Amino acid sequence: MKRLFLTAIGLITLCFCAFAQKGQIDDLLAKAKRHRLSVDYEYVIAGMPDITVEGSALVQGDCFRMEGPGILILCDALNIWTLDLDGKEAYVEAAGKMDYLNYVSELTVEDNGWISGIYTEPLSGNMIPFTIKNIKYLHPSGDMSAFSPAEDTFSGDWVITDLR
Repeated sequence: MKRLFLTAIGLITLCFCAFAQKGQIDDLLAKAKRHRLSVDYEYVIAGMPDITVEGSALVQGDCFRMEGPGILILCDALNIWTLDLDGKEAYVEAAGKMDYLNYVSELTVEDNGWISGIYTEPLSGNMIPFTIKNIKYLHPSGDMSAFSPAEDTFSGDWVITDLR
């Protein structure tokens, strides 16, 4: 499950790279780099029945904050915290680069500005349809606290696994 949420992270970042690669709206990439982005995402996990996962994300530079059902993922460009809010479990990993474009196909820019495509998960080969929607360009902020856990986040009975 954690990998699927990290997959969505790549999709959010990737959508802006894809525009420039396809020659569509070349200035969108430059605009995205100059702003803090707020987006909603959705992806589908195939099964019986299919599971649709929806969430929202905030992205600025190499930092991101993703909120999904029971999960909060934070990245301050150095570390990634994956928080299972219901189970009170946290995984901390070193942030690293991954070229998500190698795993994306069938990118489409919809008339409403939404972006859809297929992400092929590198380890399993599962094909995951996704949509990035409601893209909002915000002024960049020097306050980067949204991208790391607050000091009191882990008070109580949290289990923390540090994989750095």
